[in-house]
Amino acid sequence: MNRRPLAAAALLAPLALLCGMAPPPPDWDKDLERAAKAGNATQSVTALEGMRDTPTTKDHVKTILKVLPALTRREAFLAAVEALAAARGDAREEVVKGLTGGRGAPAQRVACADALGASDDDAAPEALAKALDDKEVPVRMAAIRALGRLQRKSCIQPLYQRLFKIPDRSGGTEVEELYRALHHLTGQAFETQQDWDKYFSTLPDDFDPRRRPPAGDGATTRTRSGEGKLFESEVTSRAFVLVLDISSSMRVIDLPPGQTHKDDKGKEQVYRDPGMGPPHDESRFRRAQREFVSFLESLTPRAKFSIVVFGTRARAWPESEQLVQATDQNKRAAIQFVQGLQWEPATVTDEALEKAFAIKGSPDTIYLFSDGIPERQRAGKNEDIPQDEVIAKAQELNLVRKVRINVYGFGNLSNNVRDFLRRLAAANDGDYRDIR
Repeated sequence: MNRRPLAAAALLAPLALLCGMAPPPPDWDKDLERAAKAGNATQSVTALEGMRDTPTTKDHVKTILKVLPALTRREAFLAAVEALAAARGDAREEVVKGLTGGRGAPAQRVACADALGASDDDAAPEALAKALDDKEVPVRMAAIRALGRLQRKSCIQPLYQRLFKIPDRSGGTEVEELYRALHHLTGQAFETQQDWDKYFSTLPDDFDPRRRPPAGDGATTRTRSGEGKLFESEVTSRAFVLVLDISSSMRVIDLPPGQTHKDDKGKEQVYRDPGMGPPHDESRFRRAQREFVSFLESLTPRAKFSIVVFGTRARAWPESEQLVQATDQNKRAAIQFVQGLQWEPATVTDEALEKAFAIKGSPDTIYLFSDGIPERQRAGKNEDIPQDEVIAKAQELNLVRKVRINVYGFGNLSNNVRDFLRRLAAANDGDYRDIR
């Protein structure tokens, strides 16, 4: 049973009963404002759940939007979204205004987009379509994903119309998000607006994306041009952070499928440990270095990037902790940084994610490469960092950023490691891939 602090009105209820009076109704607006000002996430959630169950009124919506920038804890932000999604009538109009009115912080507009994406309101697609032109990238990302979640025919046309407002549609995260949502709704991936218009004109009035037939052979005419490949995975973002695990387990040499090696205890392993000396040429560490250097050399000037590495601590290149243009000079400096790396004992994945989210310049994608579970060093010994805490922290950092985290696991990973890396990616709208 969950125990939440009682609202002020609830504390007065016994006294009111003794006096033969009906207890006053809770004042959820004041309770929420006090809780948000004090930074009390638990009491904020209590007030927001009260608003949701009241149900949410126009005044509630105004209060929620007012305090939203202070709701930095994940549980409070999600409770705010639920309360906004429960709004109806003039309260729902206030949510729409919060998204499309051009005022307020991006966090407020993102929350409104998330709420409309979870609603059953027929006006939601139109409001979200307007948000596709928002000046802030996270708001546009939230609107794209919300339209995809709504699963309605009326969501299709705004998405492909936004796609053709983008001058270069060969790549970039927003383009990928739009294509992902469109493919989810239609199974199609056309290259031209004429093809989309033709397709859309053939859809019956009662077309339901949830019950659409499989796409045929003519479902795509799309071509893509990314920023190159990292371990055979296309990098489609043009504003990204590369995050590399340089923990000591990266010294391991992964063996080809079917091969094993006996360790010092006579146990058969699918990898070989060359010891703690200089990195072996075939180690995960050297393979990662070579792959990163090759990728950095291939970057075009349209890309902006930064690098975060983590072992015992997390640190960023450049030291200014911002995205930099992929000029020849910056690429040479980044390559020199990667080539000079040395491994370290621990695996502070939590610090690496915090550092990646602190990078200035609005990165929209994080590409994280690791081979282990989170660990920190204390008193010269490694100790596990709770995996669920790391994932929850990443989600909290990502509440209004809408950054996609794609995760890559090195080598023959244990089920525990692979499960953690998969969950980290899935919790942040990303993909997971093994690196063999």
